[in-house]
Amino acid sequence: MGGASAAALAGCSSGGSSEGGDDVADEVIITGPLDGWANYGQLRERFMEKYPDIEWPEGTKNSGQSLNALRNEANNPNHDVAHLGTTDGLKAANEELLQSYAPANVEEVSDGLVDDQNRWTTAYFGTIAMAVNTELVDSVPSGFEDLLDEAYNDTISFYNPSSAFNGFVAFTNMNLAMGGSLDDYDPGIEYLNELHEMGNIAGVPNQGLQTSFLQGQFPIYIAYDFNMYQAKYQSDMDPDQVEIVIPEEVSIQVPYVIGLVNDAPRPEAGKRLIDHHLSDAGQTIFAEAFVNPSRPIEYPDEIVEQRLPDSAYESSEAIDYQRLVEVQESARERYVSEVA
Repeated sequence: MGGASAAALAGCSSGGSSEGGDDVADEVIITGPLDGWANYGQLRERFMEKYPDIEWPEGTKNSGQSLNALRNEANNPNHDVAHLGTTDGLKAANEELLQSYAPANVEEVSDGLVDDQNRWTTAYFGTIAMAVNTELVDSVPSGFEDLLDEAYNDTISFYNPSSAFNGFVAFTNMNLAMGGSLDDYDPGIEYLNELHEMGNIAGVPNQGLQTSFLQGQFPIYIAYDFNMYQAKYQSDMDPDQVEIVIPEEVSIQVPYVIGLVNDAPRPEAGKRLIDHHLSDAGQTIFAEAFVNPSRPIEYPDEIVEQRLPDSAYESSEAIDYQRLVEVQESARERYVSEVA
């Protein structure tokens, strides 16, 4: 994948597992997220059970806030570990806010989901999917090509690509599915304009899309797969009413990454925390939140019963995330100016 081009930071730690490290602090600070996100409350509890002498307070920041905090404290860091979305993780690495650290089990992380200098590693990821309300839609589509049918009139929804990263990734995914690339968004723009002309797009809100789906306002909802599992199994809807589809053409993986902060005040504790994310226990905790572990694990039986089979994920793939960052602004501008 496209990593940042800055040279490896002088004096960075690049070793593997932190087990056995000396001078481990009694606290470790991560930028975020809150406990309710991706089972982070359970992840914290398990870490402090394993390392009872290290306190891990709850994170408080989302990805954008985390990046801003790293920038503001670059000369005197308070945080040890950063938790960031894809694009913010790349920006943090490019700005030399993260240092190199190769955590335990990193060699098992899927291709394209690790920085080539180990400044960030994917902890877990989402992948683009569709949720279909089968009480409102007669035929469940298998991919984006299928949506070019009058049977899907006034059914399709996704987040606004100009304001929500989730929506921008969905737009990019449609473009790739129609034969486009990160350097050519023409097919995606033509595709969306055709859907608009057919009257198939029901809404492109800035926020609140899942709530609207749950209320029956939008019969088809395009976002990340863990959003779909939440709608199916963690809402008042009948699970049989929600069909989850991984688009057969392509489904973009969207990583959530962790990295050791450059000049972290408690680096050894930070390394243990990053290792914990990639441990079997950590990856299983993520799987139980319906996000995709970044390395192969044995799923809990309950999740196996609820999750789509592995064969449904054959179209899910990593992309050149550095290039995605580079084209994001221009692609969004084209969406605003050229899509109906």
